[in-house]
Amino acid sequence: MNYYYLTKGDFMCPKNRGFTLVELLVVIMILGVLMGMSVPRFSGLRNQARIAAMKMNLHNVQTAIEVFHQEFGYYAEDFYEDGYGCVFPGGEYDVRIGKLPTNPYSGKEMDPDEFNPEDYDDITEISNTDEYGPNDVYGYDPGNIVYKVYDPPGSAYPTHYGLLGIDHSGSSIRDFDADGDAVIFVLHN
Repeated sequence: MNYYYLTKGDFMCPKNRGFTLVELLVVIMILGVLMGMSVPRFSGLRNQARIAAMKMNLHNVQTAIEVFHQEFGYYAEDFYEDGYGCVFPGGEYDVRIGKLPTNPYSGKEMDPDEFNPEDYDDITEISNTDEYGPNDVYGYDPGNIVYKVYDPPGSAYPTHYGLLGIDHSGSSIRDFDADGDAVIFVLHN
C-alpha cells in the first residue's frame, strides 16, 4: 500500500503561474506591428482589384461598341444620340438600354451619364499612351468611362475611338511599361 504525505508546499500556488504584464504588453506590441505592416498592403490590393474590374468594364464596353458597329455600320458618337446602350445584354434598340457594367468604386450599375464623350483632334492621338498626353484626362468621377472619338474631315461618323477608365483619383488608369515608366491604359480600334 502506498501512502502519500502532504507537505506545506502542496497547498501553495506556484509563483510562475501565468504571464506577467510586461510579457502581455510585448505580445500586444508585436501583434500591433504586424497589423500595421499588413493593413496598407491589403488596401493596395483593394485598389488593384478595382482597377482590374475597371479594365474589364472597358473591354465589355469595347465589345458593345464593336457589336454596334457590326449591326449599324458606323461607330456611335454619343451614348444618347446613337443609342449604343441597346447592344449591352438585355437591350433593345429604341426600347431600352441593356445592363451596363458595374462601377467598381460605387458598386452600382453604371448610369449612361458615366460615359463621357470627347473628341480627338488628330488620328495619332488615339494610340498615344504618354503621361500628360491626349489620353491622360482628369476631373472625372472614379469608375467613369471616357469615350473619345475621331471624326475625319468630310465623314459623317467617327472612324476611330478610344476608351479610357477613370481611377480613384479621377484621372486615367495607368500601367507601367518594361522600363517602369507610367503609360495610360487606353483601348482603341
